[in-house]
Amino acid sequence: MSAMDCQTRPNTQTPRSIPKGLPGIRSRLLLSFFLLAGLIVFFGGASLWIMDSTNTTHITELQKQKQLLQAIRANQMQHLALLKLKNNWPSYPLNEREAILDETRQRQQQIISTLSQFTLATKEYDEALVLGQQLSVMSGHPLKAPHMNGMISAIDHLSLRLSGIGLTHLDAQMQKNSKSLMQTLLWLVLGSLALIVLSQSVAWTVIGRHLLKPLLQTSNKLSELVEQNFGGRSPAPVNRETLKINHALLSLEAQMRALTSEQQQDELTGLYNRRTFNQLMKQSWHKGIVRQHRIGLLLIQSDQAIASETLLHLAQRLLDFEISGEHFLARLQQSQLALLLPNQDPEACIRIAQSLNQFVLAANLRAKTQSPRLTVSIGVANIQPSRQNNWDSLVFQAEEALLSAQNRGGNCSAGVNQLTTS
Repeated sequence: MSAMDCQTRPNTQTPRSIPKGLPGIRSRLLLSFFLLAGLIVFFGGASLWIMDSTNTTHITELQKQKQLLQAIRANQMQHLALLKLKNNWPSYPLNEREAILDETRQRQQQIISTLSQFTLATKEYDEALVLGQQLSVMSGHPLKAPHMNGMISAIDHLSLRLSGIGLTHLDAQMQKNSKSLMQTLLWLVLGSLALIVLSQSVAWTVIGRHLLKPLLQTSNKLSELVEQNFGGRSPAPVNRETLKINHALLSLEAQMRALTSEQQQDELTGLYNRRTFNQLMKQSWHKGIVRQHRIGLLLIQSDQAIASETLLHLAQRLLDFEISGEHFLARLQQSQLALLLPNQDPEACIRIAQSLNQFVLAANLRAKTQSPRLTVSIGVANIQPSRQNNWDSLVFQAEEALLSAQNRGGNCSAGVNQLTTS
């Protein structure tokens, strides 16, 4: 074996690599963009051209209509001038007669010029020429006074004919404008539909052929590379680790929710604890100041010494007690419970306290087997929150009322402006 054979021969095969991008996508997208822009510009320019042509035609016809109206007005002025000249011929001097006749001849030339532009006014044009010739030979000299009755009648007849031509031309113009408008709208609708179809076709062509297809090809190549690198096995360990992390996050979230719930609740009874009660009192006090409503508080204390199990039964029974409106039940200390009643008036608080006394007595709870039925003393307080005092004053009044109820022998409620009930 020669030394040349012992050397490592270079690998002449081109190594596989992941494509660095989708070749040609950028240029194809730009081409599609310019194509769509060109279509929009083309249809927009064509629409503007049609609208401009329609507008130009409309303006031309309006100008003709204006000229025809001016001719009708000139004809009427001729009639008035000749009629005035006829009635006042002897009193007018020669120069004034000639001035009136010159003005009439000029108006007649204006009428002839206007009628020459209308193909529908051939007969009227001939009549206007005859009248123009008659006016040209007229003179204001007294010895050559014209006989104007026939001319005035001819002018009246021409005026009626011109009015008819005006109406006919106006009707034709309205029909033409309506037809032109319909054609313009039809062109715009067809152009818009064609633009939508072409743009959608181009978009689907770009997305389907030039975007999705290269992406699928790249995905297939990546799959081949994964199979080569992992020996035909998918990287399952990565997925398992991801699932483990996800499970751990969900477990941590559940623990945090449980911890938050434990921080708000009393461990024995499941009621709100003292810390949560203070927060609820502050919130209710602030709402009472803003909304101008009263707050009631009931401090509930068992008249007998009870064990934890009996206290738990009492808390469960109190949770079953129905109270309308917002309320919060909490355990403050040992066997003392608190019922917070936002937006309750004093009379309602007294009624609730009386009902609670009867409810607890009817529950037939006993501290021990042979002991009498469990009863409670309730201190009732009710106050209007204000910024001059704080919620401690409400608790202080409830504590004094509770002491008053206990001094009366228990199984009663007391408080709220010296009202006491048993």
